[in-house]
Amino acid sequence: MNKEAGRGGLLMVTVRLADGEKLPLVVDTGCPITSFDKSLEQKLGRRLDSGTLLNFGVEQDIGVYAAPKIYLGNVPLQMAYTNVATFDRHKLADHGWLPFMGFLGMDVLHNYCLQLDFAAGKMRFLDDEPADRKNWGQPFPLTDIGDGCFSINENLAGVNGLGSVIDTGCNSSGWLRPELFQQWTNQDSAAGKIHSPNGKLGGEIYHDLDFRELDAKSLATDDSHIKFNGVGLRVLAENLVTLDFPNHTMYLKRTSKWPLIDKNAKAKAMTVAKSALKFLIRLGKENQLPGASKNEHGRTTDFHFNHEDSPYLDSVTWYTLKNGDASIYHYTVTRTSKHGAWKLHKAWRTDASGNVLQEYAVP
Repeated sequence: MNKEAGRGGLLMVTVRLADGEKLPLVVDTGCPITSFDKSLEQKLGRRLDSGTLLNFGVEQDIGVYAAPKIYLGNVPLQMAYTNVATFDRHKLADHGWLPFMGFLGMDVLHNYCLQLDFAAGKMRFLDDEPADRKNWGQPFPLTDIGDGCFSINENLAGVNGLGSVIDTGCNSSGWLRPELFQQWTNQDSAAGKIHSPNGKLGGEIYHDLDFRELDAKSLATDDSHIKFNGVGLRVLAENLVTLDFPNHTMYLKRTSKWPLIDKNAKAKAMTVAKSALKFLIRLGKENQLPGASKNEHGRTTDFHFNHEDSPYLDSVTWYTLKNGDASIYHYTVTRTSKHGAWKLHKAWRTDASGNVLQEYAVP
């Protein structure tokens, strides 16, 4: 595996075309068909058809081409379909800036029994009929959602009957539909329910989740995946994951009680976060921080990276508390280059449950 897989990065594999060219592809159980960046279209021959790609509410046109032979090392990979798609990775809703050239989709992956060992940094192709599966961990039945991708019957909010797509192409904890996201963030719900920032799957507690809440734009599309919740790579990486697609079963064996961390990425993130905080402190001293004045005394409590390690945009959100004030103040600052000047992008105030109380005008 690439060392950043499950540690804030996507799981990548390098495949080879028949002419010897090597391509880094995302191993994506949330992608029905193997797809390549549009820059490779000249290698794929004549366009056979066109279509539309839906990615969390973001639509783009795609091309359809005859599937080329692809190899992992010297082994040809089996493909269920005769066609592949092309897309513009820069137009993706997430991680369009990452250096990959496509997605290795379920048309290939469903043929195999894959084991993802994040602790050892290995992806293994296993015999799907071993004598003993006990060492694979807890089984979760997989159900085809209609496009070749699979879901389980559970979700990380711990609510029965609302399933989740297993999506290794999502490098966060996953996503929740709006009604479930609101329940998950509501700290006043009935006792015994799982709440932000924790989750539960298969009786196991997962910490420090960074769910995406599906928005109205996403829900208005025909994307079949957003009818479900999602379990992403950040959660899966806390386990030894065995995806026995031929037998429609996923196995999880817990290997870490907390999300995995790339130490180099964490150090880089802290450097950027401190730089952003210095900028916010300066705005406060100059009476230019909305919702605050230089005479108030508060404390910073946390920060969140919207686009970690992006070469195009650093975007950091700091959360702040004031003494004697139950509100949480949020400030998002951005810069367009590594050494560029920070700019205040958004400022707002919420209650302890995350409900927006006030949005401030940004100078």
